[in-house]
Amino acid sequence: MNDIKVNKEKLKNYLKELVSIPSYKDCKNIQNYISDKLSFLRWEKQFIGKNDLYNLISINPRKPFLINTHVDTVPPIDMENPFELKEKNGAFYGRGTADTKGLIASLILAIELFKKNFPKKELPVSLAFTVDEEQNTALGSEKLREVLKPIKYALILEPTYEKICNKQMGTVEFRLDLQVPSAHAAEFEKYTNPSKELCRILNQLEDTLQRDINIIKFHSGWEYYAIPKEAQILGEFKIYEGEKAKTLEQKLIETIAKHKNLQCTIEDSEDFLYFGEGFLVDTLKKAYSKALNKEAKLGTMPSWTDAANICKENVECVIFGTSHLDIAHTDREHITVKQMEDMTKVLYSLFSILSHLT
Repeated sequence: MNDIKVNKEKLKNYLKELVSIPSYKDCKNIQNYISDKLSFLRWEKQFIGKNDLYNLISINPRKPFLINTHVDTVPPIDMENPFELKEKNGAFYGRGTADTKGLIASLILAIELFKKNFPKKELPVSLAFTVDEEQNTALGSEKLREVLKPIKYALILEPTYEKICNKQMGTVEFRLDLQVPSAHAAEFEKYTNPSKELCRILNQLEDTLQRDINIIKFHSGWEYYAIPKEAQILGEFKIYEGEKAKTLEQKLIETIAKHKNLQCTIEDSEDFLYFGEGFLVDTLKKAYSKALNKEAKLGTMPSWTDAANICKENVECVIFGTSHLDIAHTDREHITVKQMEDMTKVLYSLFSILSHLT
């Protein structure tokens, strides 16, 4: 299986076309691109009730194995020319290359290869390209739940460093708001500076919770020479295997309650998820081994994914992708030629294995 020839130029062109389509707000054009590229499949639009956004789905009751990924990206943020694919040292740079347009390009090519080499066989998987994953609402996969009755297994494409992730880290996201009397800055030693106080409280919380806290946003300070009246922090911490989010939420709230003029709001909370190790993991490991001639490694996805919603319908889930998560959402976001080539081979191998089981 590892001798399958992948057309690298075609992969690059697909990625170039995908990256050139901004999809951090409107996803209609990228959904049109995918349905046009795979026009031989039967597609349906599943509207999610937000800004005319819709999931692009091809779900067949005879195909209980689903491949899902999101088509939306984060905004350009500070990435220069984010919608122009740039190649450097065997890597392709652009918004969404790692998360997840490089994986989508690989999926499209793998489907085309399977169709070409097995013209009489039907593609053995259902497909769902969801929207709104990069938002706090995740309405795409929430809506997808309504049509998952025929689905038993779901492979969610995300950057996992080539690890087969049958676990997903939990998180608690919270907001702290501290209000204090203002004062002339020249008398700062007589008053509480809310920024310094929140930093001190965060250190105390890390000791209490016995884990690092990530600061997503920190807001305080004035342009004027005065101690500000307030400071706000949006933070998060991880929930590890064997822990419950509610238990750590309570510790957080009890610690915050000891501080005067400090308010705490839980913005979001997700438990650690274990999706099991059955048919899906075994089949993907087999596909990986046949495609790349090496043994696959299991892992834990450190970020929330659409698997959190999909698994609620008693669907066995796995998260997998050859791209790297750490550089996603940054101005360094990229995917290598080899990562895309390997992803194509693994997906093609998976189709080949599943086609012999149906």
